[in-house]
Amino acid sequence: MNISTKTLQEGYTQSSEINLKKNKRLAITLNIASIFLFILSFFLLLRFAALVRPDITNTSGSITIGVLAVLAGLMLIIFTIHELIHGVFFWVFTRSKPVFGLHLFYAYAGAPDWYIPTRQFAITAIGPLVILGAVGLLLILLAPMSWIVFIIFFIAMNTAGSMGDLFVFSRLLKLSPTCLMNDTGDVITFYEHTSTISNV
Repeated sequence: MNISTKTLQEGYTQSSEINLKKNKRLAITLNIASIFLFILSFFLLLRFAALVRPDITNTSGSITIGVLAVLAGLMLIIFTIHELIHGVFFWVFTRSKPVFGLHLFYAYAGAPDWYIPTRQFAITAIGPLVILGAVGLLLILLAPMSWIVFIIFFIAMNTAGSMGDLFVFSRLLKLSPTCLMNDTGDVITFYEHTSTISNV
C-alpha cells in the first residue's frame, strides 16, 4: 500500500509501537540525547561558519538579558515551525487537518485517524530537520554577520528537537514499504502485513 488510508486493510496487524505517554524513560532518554545533540550541532556549525565566513572569528559579543530573551523567543519559534512542518506533510499525505499538542517532555503533531505508509511517514518524520537545516545553512552563507550566532542556535535547536524524529526514522528504515503507521502524537503504532511478517 502506497497511499494513506483511514481504514486498516485486511491482513495488517500491529507489530510494535512507540508510546511516549507510557514510556517516560524513553521520553527522558530522548530529551537527554537531544541535549548532547544540541551541543555537538552547535560546535560543528560554529566550525562550519568559521570556514565559510572567516570574519566570524573576529566578532565578539556578550550574554545580556536582551540576548537571552531573543534566544528564548527563537526556541518558541523553532519548535512551532518544526511541528508546523510535520503538520504540513501530514496534510499533504492525508488532506486532513493534523492535531498538535504539547507535553512536559515534547511537542507533537499527529494524524490520529490515518494509517500512513512507510515512505510518506519517513518524509513527514525527517522533513523539519532537512528543510530547516538546509535553510539555516544557506542563511549562514548569506545573512549579516551579526545574525550568524542566532542562526547557528536556531539550527542546533531544531536538530536537537529532531532527536525523536531521528529515533522514529531509524525504526522506519527497518520496515517494509508496505507497512503502515498510525500517529496520534503521543503514540506511533506500527502495522505490518501478515505476509511481510511471515517472510522476516
